[in-house]
Amino acid sequence: MKFSYRDRIVLLIVVIVVIFAIGIFVFIKPKWEQLNDNKVVRDNVAQEWTKKLNEFKLIPKKQEIIQEKYQQGLKLADEFTDEMTSVELAKFIEDKFINIEKFRKDEVELKENIEVSNMGTSALNYYYFTPSIVTYPLYEYADLDGSLQKAAEEKMKDANVLNARAAQTVGSSSAKLNVLINREDAMALIDAVNSYATANHDTMMIESITLKESDFNEDYLEGGQPAPQQQAPAEPEVDDEGNPIEQEEAAPQPQNNDDEEIPQDIKPGYTVASISYRTFYMQEPTKPEVGPEYNESIWEGKEWQSVTAPAAAEEAAQ
Repeated sequence: MKFSYRDRIVLLIVVIVVIFAIGIFVFIKPKWEQLNDNKVVRDNVAQEWTKKLNEFKLIPKKQEIIQEKYQQGLKLADEFTDEMTSVELAKFIEDKFINIEKFRKDEVELKENIEVSNMGTSALNYYYFTPSIVTYPLYEYADLDGSLQKAAEEKMKDANVLNARAAQTVGSSSAKLNVLINREDAMALIDAVNSYATANHDTMMIESITLKESDFNEDYLEGGQPAPQQQAPAEPEVDDEGNPIEQEEAAPQPQNNDDEEIPQDIKPGYTVASISYRTFYMQEPTKPEVGPEYNESIWEGKEWQSVTAPAAAEEAAQ
């Protein structure tokens, strides 16, 4: 079949168009779609990178906050007593509060070994003042603008906030000691614990003191036996006419003799005091690792790529 010149030109154009169309659909279109996909990925990565850069800029602030929290933890832990074993605690109490010059001079005596518990835990509740809000019908009627109720809520705000907080658990140890002590030294012992805790930023307290004789056997200081109890004079007896009846004088009672012996288990002016003591511990925070100081200029060059690329490749391989 012989084509004319015109037919050959038309056929050539058709072939070129077909080839061009095939090239577009086979080669150009996939690349174009891939280009668009890569653009979306690039935009997403750019947004993520911007987000990361902003996070990196927060590194100095976060490092500062971590250091502040660490220092606060150190300061708080410093307000508690250093941890001690039961043996160390017993020796600590004896050296600091019993075996002191004044008590040795006053013959304060430790009657038994100090009973010390191993370290356990105790719950520390929040201490706060709860205001008393008194209301009554006329009070409520007088609150025409609601200001009285708002004032009452404001007074209770701190108490309500602290009441909602849970108690904190810390370490603690307890000890019980029995000492033969006089009244003055018993008060001095309480003051000594308080003064030591205040001066050394320690957390300790005397939970209770039980006295065997609440009067410290001070009645024995004047004589060998306690002073006799004073009795009210008896009313005189009268006859039917109301005249007093003479009574025979009672034989005089023997007076206390200073030479009478004092019971062996009694020391005048002293008594045995059972003292319950407790101290509290809190773990000191460990030093945090916050990393090197952040330098924002690291992203200006290309050096960071040699640092991050191996890590990224290793992460991708995993």
